[in-house]
Formats: sequence, structure tokens, C-alpha cells
Amino acid sequence: MLLCASGTLLLTTQSVTTLGSAGTICKSNDFKMPGAVISFNSVDSSLSSLKNCQSYINTGMDIATNVALDLVESFNDAEDVNSMEEVMLEYAAMDRELNHYMEAIEETVNQIKQEKPENIPDLKCLVKEKFTALESKNSDSDLEKNEKYIYFKDQLKEMRKQSEACVESEYGACS
Repeated sequence: MLLCASGTLLLTTQSVTTLGSAGTICKSNDFKMPGAVISFNSVDSSLSSLKNCQSYINTGMDIATNVALDLVESFNDAEDVNSMEEVMLEYAAMDRELNHYMEAIEETVNQIKQEKPENIPDLKCLVKEKFTALESKNSDSDLEKNEKYIYFKDQLKEMRKQSEACVESEYGACS
């Protein structure tokens, strides 16, 4: 039996096909593993690599913030600053997607470890189904709640205040 969460069994032969709740078709070779332990070392290693990717996304967001602040400070066109805001939203979307993917993997692995199934389930299908369910709840307003995006907006607001004060000052010099 294949553990495609809340799936409907379509065919029972040596190869099992199920229809998952997200409408995905999952196939497995229905391997029996009486008393055997499934090793998740390669999955754990891959998750570790994905967490490194998260640091790259965070670095990109930091760089985009610094570039936008430099643009405001040097009185560049608002369009340039707005394009940096779009970049930040793209980074926030990547961050959310990566978090959902890692969450789907972790939930699937934990489920398998707890259930200790007799048959090896189709991990790819299970992860895809959980990921699709998480992604289906996305909204654009979620992106604006990203911690780095909020920090970006606050920093821009503060820098604009300082720049306006600089322009209004008698000497035109900022401290």
C-alpha cells in the first residue's frame, strides 16, 4: 500500500498507482521492508544544502536593501528604488517557496519515521503533494510580511526622512 496522503487507490498490482488529494498521480513499486529501517541520510544532507540556499537568499535581500538605500541617499529616480522593492518581493517569494519545500520534506520524513510503513512509499509524490498544499495557501500579501521586506521598507522610510531633512537644511549637508 502506498501512503499518498488521503489518496484514493486506483489500481492494485505489483505497481501501485494512487490519486493524491492534489490530483497528482503517484506510482510506487510497493517494496516490502518487514522490520527494515529506511535511512534518510541523503535527504538530511539535501535539506542541509537547501538551508545554505536560504542564506544566499538572505544575503541577496541584504544587498538589495543596501543598494536601495544608496539610491535614496544619492537622490536617484524613485523608479530605481521601486525596482529594488520588486527585487525584494521576488526574494521574499523565493524564501517562502524554499521554506515550503523544506517544510514539506521535513513533514514527509517525520510522517514516515513515525508510521514505519511496511512498504517504501513514493517520497517524491508525498513531498510534492504536501508542497502543493502549502503553496496553494499563498497570497501576495504574505510577501509583504516577510521580516527582511519589512526591515527594507522601514530602512527606506528612515533614509527618505533623512534625505528630505538634508535637502531642507540650510547648508544642504547631512550629518
